[in-house]
Amino acid sequence: MELTELTNKFTQLLQIDNINEAPQKIIQVLFSCKEKVFDEWLDFCPDLSADYLQPIFQYYMADRKEKMQDYTPKTLAKACIKLAKIETAKSCYDMCAGSGALTIQAWCINPKCFFICEELDERVIPFLIFNLAIRNCDALIINGNILNGEKKKAYRLKHNEKYSDISETEIQEEIKTDICISNPPYNLKWQHEPFMKLDKRFCNYDVPPESNANYAFILTALNTAKRSVLILPQIVIDCKNKSEKTIRQLLVQDNKIDSVILNPDNMFEATSIGTLLLCVDNDKKDTLTAFVDMRHSFKEEIREQKGQYGGKSHTNRTYEKVIKTYTDEHINTMLETVFERKNKAEFSKAASIEDIKALEYRLKPLLYIEYIEEEPKHRDYIDIVNDLNRVISEKNCCKLTINETLAKRLGFDIELYKSSNDDELNSTIQKITGTKLAKSDYITFTKNKNELSFKNNNSEFVSTIFLSILQMWKQHIMYLNNEENRLLIEMRDALLPELMSGKLNLFD
Repeated sequence: MELTELTNKFTQLLQIDNINEAPQKIIQVLFSCKEKVFDEWLDFCPDLSADYLQPIFQYYMADRKEKMQDYTPKTLAKACIKLAKIETAKSCYDMCAGSGALTIQAWCINPKCFFICEELDERVIPFLIFNLAIRNCDALIINGNILNGEKKKAYRLKHNEKYSDISETEIQEEIKTDICISNPPYNLKWQHEPFMKLDKRFCNYDVPPESNANYAFILTALNTAKRSVLILPQIVIDCKNKSEKTIRQLLVQDNKIDSVILNPDNMFEATSIGTLLLCVDNDKKDTLTAFVDMRHSFKEEIREQKGQYGGKSHTNRTYEKVIKTYTDEHINTMLETVFERKNKAEFSKAASIEDIKALEYRLKPLLYIEYIEEEPKHRDYIDIVNDLNRVISEKNCCKLTINETLAKRLGFDIELYKSSNDDELNSTIQKITGTKLAKSDYITFTKNKNELSFKNNNSEFVSTIFLSILQMWKQHIMYLNNEENRLLIEMRDALLPELMSGKLNLFD
């Protein structure tokens, strides 16, 4: 649904003039008249598999600069939760939940699952509660800082007849679930708390650098759930930071890396950054890691959106953006490849811990997957030789004969022309093709004084070079003829009066 239409309907429903008033108003609605508002919203947006609130928050309120908020596309969310094995999970932790895109896809498959959603940005928390309550989810929503463990507020959603009951609740300090799903902020700077090395998430590995929190989110997920799938920037699999390299090595040695899947670029609305799916598992059944290259497995969709600001020429205009998505078939192929540890050239490889160790614990799929290099394609040798002879013959058609002294004055390197010898090359070509190269015969140096001449050296056709020279010669002669005529007229006009007056007498 188009963003302007969606936003207008939502603001009308909440009875607000500005969409930035929405977070506070949603909370009021959720604790007073949610049934009426939910019923009206479902009349307008009946498809509960779609997060209609996500584009509203993302466009008008997302903080991409400090909080790196880029919300998860639907098809990427589906791939993430299926890879996490949501079907058999009794509890699911959505870390950095945003408006709930990942949880909504998980609920579509397993509505009886208990969901724990944690999110730092208190402005998006009302959108998240709205999304889960309208779906009658059984859930705990926490407004907290995942990195330092600080938790501000929590809401309990209990499954009811139609919509979830909502209440504030005590904050749950420790979270343990079957699975964890997450699209955390990418390359987010963070601050180490005192005694961070003693934190149970990091004590067996290392504390990730303050320059980015990518591995802090990975280790938090590993400490929280049996199996976790995170959507991350591709830099995590080949980063050069010392502590990150140490963590990556230990995760491999501990057999925690289940799979690494490269996604196509341009899957997100607001960024084209290359991403991947990283699955870590505390209870792997083998010692293999599945590497999959999905960069060329996608379907393109065109998203239309009207201009939001400015004059009518902008707001009446519809803009198009091409987004890459996964089809169900793409996702199923990905899952089958990972779960069955399939090896397929240019697509996937199941690598052992020893394989990964041999490549210095780097997790870049392209290092493990076999890529078939196509042999360079070229034309038949005889075709190339025939073209060479055609060019040489064309060059020979216009023969220049020039006096050596004159040639030197004009800048010709006479010794270079005389020393050029194609005998060795010609012999090689003849062995390969059975055909000789034509002999170059386009210039001759002579001792005849001041000689310089061009000759058409072929009786069958005139050289294109010669024709070009003739054309230039004709143009220049025409110019000189015009100059000659101009000067003759000037001479006539000067002579005629004096001849007529008798001043000049040509007969004496």
